[in-house]
Amino acid sequence: MPGLTDPRAGTPFPLTYEQEWFHTKTLSEGWSHKNTQLAFEILGDLDTDALAAAVRAFVVRHDALHLQMDPVPGPHPRQWTRGIEADEDVVRRVKVKAASPAQFSHYASVLLSRDCVTPWSYGTQRPYLIRLLRYDDRHHALLATFQNLVFDGRAHHLFGHEVWRDYRTLRDGGSPPDTAPSFADAAVRQRERTSERLRALALANWRERLAFMTRVPWPPAGPAPAGPARAGTVSAELPAAAVTELRGLCAEFRFTVLQSAVGLFVTALAARTGRSDVGLWTSMDSRASRDADVVGMFAGSCPLTLRDIGADTFSARAQVRDQLLNGLRHQRLGAADLTALNREAEETGGAPVSRDIYVNLRRFDGSSEAADDVDGLRITADAYPLHRITFHDTFALHLRCTEFRDRLCVDLLYDGHRADRRLARAVLDDMLAGLAATVPAG
Repeated sequence: MPGLTDPRAGTPFPLTYEQEWFHTKTLSEGWSHKNTQLAFEILGDLDTDALAAAVRAFVVRHDALHLQMDPVPGPHPRQWTRGIEADEDVVRRVKVKAASPAQFSHYASVLLSRDCVTPWSYGTQRPYLIRLLRYDDRHHALLATFQNLVFDGRAHHLFGHEVWRDYRTLRDGGSPPDTAPSFADAAVRQRERTSERLRALALANWRERLAFMTRVPWPPAGPAPAGPARAGTVSAELPAAAVTELRGLCAEFRFTVLQSAVGLFVTALAARTGRSDVGLWTSMDSRASRDADVVGMFAGSCPLTLRDIGADTFSARAQVRDQLLNGLRHQRLGAADLTALNREAEETGGAPVSRDIYVNLRRFDGSSEAADDVDGLRITADAYPLHRITFHDTFALHLRCTEFRDRLCVDLLYDGHRADRRLARAVLDDMLAGLAATVPAG
């Protein structure tokens, strides 16, 4: 039966453009399935009933988690929602017999790893699997995996925020919210906002950007890295005081901290490779502002085209800011359109579309501390690494910038073949020097 929070139950609604892109990708050769994962180690006097109720409340009010599709969805799948039944188990509670906390953690990692790579059974299974493991009265693990068609980075953030907020509310004798903005309604609005005029503008814009991406092949001119290919990561952090000052300076010039970091990255990359034009890809969240708290899939890849990059970091940052806004305006294209545009660009340009540089940008309102306190609990996120599962990065360089309230964390991954450690280290050092120049010491 349709519930109060699920008015569209049983009624098909369109896939978002990003769902369509992702689903088309899953039909391609060489696709490796991976669900979105969350995991928390919980130490202390946990009220397991309150936590299970908080998780259930999250699932019930967010209709993306009610999603159903045809058992074998073809190239043009249908989707609809099926409300959560009153007696339906949302959280699987398991008492784990382990000889030690270390063995319990190992078991949690193995279980999370299995859930992470288990494909969704479209016709019979909910698009999530949530487990609450118990080692003893003061040691638990909350493991959750979600099908990517219903979960993106914003949804990931909302889960962690809302579940622990509602846990506090329930412990205080209150009731969590029973409604949330509808993913089904947001998907319909996204399609309705796309007129033929906007679609034509998006086609022209993507055509121009993809043509540019055929003209910036990797590797750059120069000798190939010597020795065997060894992938790796170089990392750095900007502490709280520097981030606070940088945030103020960026606001003065209408940049964000993350835009500033990417501007410094492309400036350093141009200087180290001798390239004045840089093409890179990023993930773009196309949610409208009214849909900021919608759980669902609205994140898709987007090319950024940066021209005439020189030593002027202000210009580079401005280009990054403008390109991100430009990409956001022109995301509304279907998978068939993007497939045709990519083919056209490669045939016209006589070269593959470059996909060698990727930038992943994330911003969290909270602290970067690995653990947090909720009602005397010690909660550690990402406490259980995947066990015997490795996903290989396909990019020559992959920049990950994560902004917290108290610091900026930067990781630069390199594949060891098209980009080696020496280049990655030099680029990251230049970024740090640029940040230091932006934020004077003291």
